[in-house]
Amino acid sequence: MSRRIVAVLAAAALGLSAPIANASQSEWESSVPESFGINEPSCVPSGQIVEPVVLLHGTYNNAGVWKSLIPMLKDQGACVWAFDYGADDVSLQNASPSTKAISDLDDAAEEIARHVDYVRAVTGAEKVDLVGHSQGGTHIKTYTQMYGGAEHVARAVALGGNFHGTTLGGQGEGLANFIAFAPRLAAFLASTAGIQQVVGSEFMQRLNALPDTAPGVLYTSIYSPADTTVTPNSSSQLVAVDGADVVNLDLGEVCGVAPRHDKLLTDRTALSQVIFGLKRAPGEGPRPSTCVSGESSTVGS
Repeated sequence: MSRRIVAVLAAAALGLSAPIANASQSEWESSVPESFGINEPSCVPSGQIVEPVVLLHGTYNNAGVWKSLIPMLKDQGACVWAFDYGADDVSLQNASPSTKAISDLDDAAEEIARHVDYVRAVTGAEKVDLVGHSQGGTHIKTYTQMYGGAEHVARAVALGGNFHGTTLGGQGEGLANFIAFAPRLAAFLASTAGIQQVVGSEFMQRLNALPDTAPGVLYTSIYSPADTTVTPNSSSQLVAVDGADVVNLDLGEVCGVAPRHDKLLTDRTALSQVIFGLKRAPGEGPRPSTCVSGESSTVGS
């Protein structure tokens, strides 16, 4: 039984990325190579995406996971920002210096709020666009709802966002029991951020007590029916408050594809819907014509 629990706790791992490099002209670190031309205060947008786009990676990852999306955003004339966050935790994952987003979610949320404040300060932008994968999606909500940042966000796009807590493929009750029995061991095995994202955790209870959305923001939440990391799909679906523009986009229904949770970051069709979310008009809903196809966009890929 204990081996199975350990395996389940580790199942959310999404892989590692590139070594860390200093973000240009900032105190923050980014795993994206400087050659990608991001994190530039002097950048001027040249397309429809006019706000700085801030990318928020997921648990056990770092900013390097955005290497497929960044060129697509640059092709759209967008100014892109991507930092690492959540590095400090006493856990197995911290043995690898490239593994981020493992620290306490409250600490990570505060760090991300400072990231956004920095981007706004150096660019002079009143608002930013947020794009988050997995835990990064969670922090779209922490920034807008816990830190009062909604007035500084124009658009928010999530890929497999964990807004309500995950059952990790139906193992939520067993995980919760193990975490309650041995919280320090569970945190060491799966990281503090890992156990806080399980359905029913104290953090998720606090987050669920807040509205999912805020007036004035255009939200697009993209998810896959083949996702077994953030489950069920309702955990990735946002409820609109009055004045919020919300699209919950099922890749299977709209685009006919179903990539795994980790493949959302590289799947051409999924990433085409990120571009859709950053460019869509208020009130515009998803449609198959916006789904760019690609070889990686296959069921279970």
